Amino acid sequence: MSRYKIRAIILTAVVCVGVVWTTPVRSQEQEQEQTPDANTPKVEQVQPEKPADPKAATTTKDLNIPVDELKILLKPLTLDELRDEAAAWMLVLQKKAHEISEAEVTIKRQNQAISQQQEGVDSLEKAKKALEAAEQAQKGAAPGSPQYLEGTKKVEEAKESLKKAQSAVEKSKITKAELKQDETSNKTLEKAQKTGDLETAKQTLDKIKADRDKTVAGSLAYSEATKTIEKLEAAIKAFESAQEAQKGADPDSPEYQEATQQLEKADEALKQLLKDIGATVTGQSSQERENATASVENTEIKNNGEEKVAGEPGVVNNQQNLQQKQQELKTTTENLQKSTDAESAAKNQLVVTVTELQSQLTAIDDRFNAILEELEKKGGDAKPYRQYTQAVMSIDVDTKDTQGLGVRLLAWSKAEEGGLRWAGNTAKFVGIVIVSTIVSQILGAILNRLMKLFGGTSRIMRQFIVMLVKRGGVVVGFLVALTALEVSLGPVLALVGGLSFILAFALQSNLGNIASGLMIMAYKPFDVGDEIKLGELWGWVESITLANTKIKGLDGQMFNVPNNTVWGDTIENLSHDRTRKFTHCLRIGFEENLGKVEQLLVEIMKSHPKILAAPAPSTQVWSIEDYYISVKADGWVKKEDFWTVHSDVIRMIRERFYKEGIQLAAIPKSMDVAEPDNSNGKIRDFVSQTSVHLGAGSVSEIPTD
Repeated sequence: MSRYKIRAIILTAVVCVGVVWTTPVRSQEQEQEQTPDANTPKVEQVQPEKPADPKAATTTKDLNIPVDELKILLKPLTLDELRDEAAAWMLVLQKKAHEISEAEVTIKRQNQAISQQQEGVDSLEKAKKALEAAEQAQKGAAPGSPQYLEGTKKVEEAKESLKKAQSAVEKSKITKAELKQDETSNKTLEKAQKTGDLETAKQTLDKIKADRDKTVAGSLAYSEATKTIEKLEAAIKAFESAQEAQKGADPDSPEYQEATQQLEKADEALKQLLKDIGATVTGQSSQERENATASVENTEIKNNGEEKVAGEPGVVNNQQNLQQKQQELKTTTENLQKSTDAESAAKNQLVVTVTELQSQLTAIDDRFNAILEELEKKGGDAKPYRQYTQAVMSIDVDTKDTQGLGVRLLAWSKAEEGGLRWAGNTAKFVGIVIVSTIVSQILGAILNRLMKLFGGTSRIMRQFIVMLVKRGGVVVGFLVALTALEVSLGPVLALVGGLSFILAFALQSNLGNIASGLMIMAYKPFDVGDEIKLGELWGWVESITLANTKIKGLDGQMFNVPNNTVWGDTIENLSHDRTRKFTHCLRIGFEENLGKVEQLLVEIMKSHPKILAAPAPSTQVWSIEDYYISVKADGWVKKEDFWTVHSDVIRMIRERFYKEGIQLAAIPKSMDVAEPDNSNGKIRDFVSQTSVHLGAGSVSEIPTD
């Protein structure tokens, strides 16, 4: 066997052994991967959310629990427990919303019945007026005459109006019958009736107290009135206690059933007491309506020969019959009007009841919101609940029912969860705004005083900070005050943030100017009133705002420079300190005594009263040129005296050098060569005068004589 074959066999054997050896190991590794180890962390599986159980809720036992106490009770609850509470309060809110909706439907139906009865009253009025016109037309007219026929025509009009009245009353009767057959409407009306009994009792109590005050204390009438007042107060208190217990109990609980029974007993006792006193109780409108309806249905108007013969009741064929029919229509109209007024009063009482129910709904919503806030803090989703409450809490008002609208507004203004609540909230809002305004003004004044005292801040920066504190305090106070009006700041801040984002893109350049303005105020390169050089501009700073800087030029012109330009350019502040140095540079000829010139310059500057002694005025030989030697004269003055002293020193140097015979050098700019003068044989040289160069701390050249 060749050497290569032996090597191939050995290699193949090694490979086979390796494969066989490693295969069990791999399978074991796969088994280990598939079989979870005790030390291997398990992947947590997402458990399905536990469905909410309203029956497990505990906070709905007392629906009148104060909101702050409810928040304390909600703190230790878990997320699942909070879901149960939210579901339970959701049911309570839903039931109250259903109750309000049913009452609103009943009000609309009653409005329809009242409108139909009022239509009947109007038709009866027209019929009565038509009979009056017929009486006037037929008075003294012979049968068959035009006047008599005109009266007959008026009788026909009265008949038509009466038919309309009877039809309207019949429709009203059908509407009321439908209301009676509706169990929900009956319950709503019964509740409104109870509320009406309580209101009647309170009005009666006030009347009896007023009447008692008119009698002599200690008399028999006074004692009897006092006994009646005590009975009424006890009955009213029992009614209100039962009513409050019913409001605070869950409608499905035994406590609610017990409170309802107590309320029925209290209402019956109150009704009986009102009857004994002689007060009008709720419930009489139904009987009045039935009597009025029967009166309208039994009223007839017929001409002679229409199914009845002359002389029978209901036939209008003479003056006596016309007057009789007018009286019948008058009585019927009055009865129907009384019935309509009674129905309106009952409907208004129902409106009061609905307003009270809405106040209860508001109280439930307050507690429900407290639960939803705690639910959101612990990671729950309250969005569906909030969408429902926002839809339910909206109020639709029937503006056509003006009387009911007035009653609704009056009842709302007296409700604890209505007008009284908003009056308190409004007072809090106004108080917070006023207090925040006063406090911010005081803080601004204190801050302004402190910044002046310690210094180091520019006046414009100080004014900006004070303004920010004063106005910012008012804005913060206003936002806090909005919470007193039960306005959520979340949407408001989100709206402000969105608008800020939009404005940031729309006003990029303006925002850049504002940022530069803040940098100018913070780093204080100059202040209002400083003399500065900004590029080619030279002048005094007139004002600094967040957007721009105004500079008043040397010639009185006004430059309005954007702060971006100001901050991006080189700023030379010429009056940043209390004192300011001025420099005059003079061109002295080679033939003059420099020592004397320097001595004169020092004497001139020391003689000026506004030039400071320290630092002392000084001179310096600055440079030597082709035609002159430059000598500098320096002095220090207060910055407000700079320009005055600058001009004064130039005049003083001119006058003193003239007296001392010192000539300033002149630079030859041109020379004219003319024909020789026969008189003296000299050539005339024309040399130009030197000019004066003035500046703040720069060279000053004085012209020669």
